[in-house]
Amino acid sequence: MQLFDIQITTDMGETIVLQVSADDAQEAEMTAISMVESGQAGTVGTRVVDCFAV
Repeated sequence: MQLFDIQITTDMGETIVLQVSADDAQEAEMTAISMVESGQAGTVGTRVVDCFAV
């Protein structure tokens, strides 16, 4: 597994970078999206409008 920095923009205009451990960038992005949607990322918004590995 590797560490990936994933930049996410939420529906509330927040932009955050989460560091996620995963096998590849796609898995890291999916994990980060799940973290935001479930409220684990500490954001006000819970919908992801943009997401990519930095």
